[in-house]
Parts: sequence; structure tokens; C-alpha cells
Amino acid sequence: MKNLLVICVLMSFAIGLAGCCKNGKSVDCNTKLKDVEGQSGELGTSFSITCPAGCRGGSIWGTDTYTTDSPICLAGIHAGVIAQDKGGDVKVTIVKSLPSYKGSARNGVTTSDWANSWGDTAFQVSK
Repeated sequence: MKNLLVICVLMSFAIGLAGCCKNGKSVDCNTKLKDVEGQSGELGTSFSITCPAGCRGGSIWGTDTYTTDSPICLAGIHAGVIAQDKGGDVKVTIVKSLPSYKGSARNGVTTSDWANSWGDTAFQVSK
């Protein structure tokens, strides 16, 4: 009977973990592309993350294409993929870095210009 209880507890734990992040990798409001574990950085690679509600503030560069040191969740809000008060799933796609980045104000997030290329890659967000 004791073994059965242990098995039930372990199965419940495993089921809970499987559902924890089924829509993507859980991150916080300040997570940048370089912070996402297992990210290969190959052009065209896509993955999903789950952003928490309430993200605001922070430094972010670009419009529609963002520098790799920009917070992914803020980019998702700026691009209109998720709402600031709700959070949610964001698909991230790695793209070629731009020669420069133009800032803008959208959905309560203001991004900045960056006059130079930033590494070899950048990212875009979508639903």
C-alpha cells in the first residue's frame, strides 16, 4: 500500500510538471533572448515562451524586429502579441540582425533607436 501511495504521488508530480509550461518556456518580464536556455540562435529558429502579466518598463530596442538584449515579453506587448495586464504565449523567431533599429511607442511600451547592428541575430515576435 505504501508503494502505491509513493507511485501516486510521483505520478501526480509528473503530471503537474508536464502541464506547467505546456504552452512554452516560462520566463519573467526581463528575460532576453540570450537568457532562454537551449536557444541555438540559428536563423529561422522559432520557440514559444509564456510571459507573465504586468510586464512594464525596461530598455528595449527596435520595432517589429528587436535586438537580442531586449526583453522578449516587452517586445510581445509592444508588437501587440500579448496584453500587458494578461501576459500569455509569445512565439519568438530568430532573424538576421538589422543595420540599425528604429524605436516607437505602441501598446504602452516605448522602444528606442539603436544606430548600429547588434550581433548577428535579432528576433521577432508573433502569436
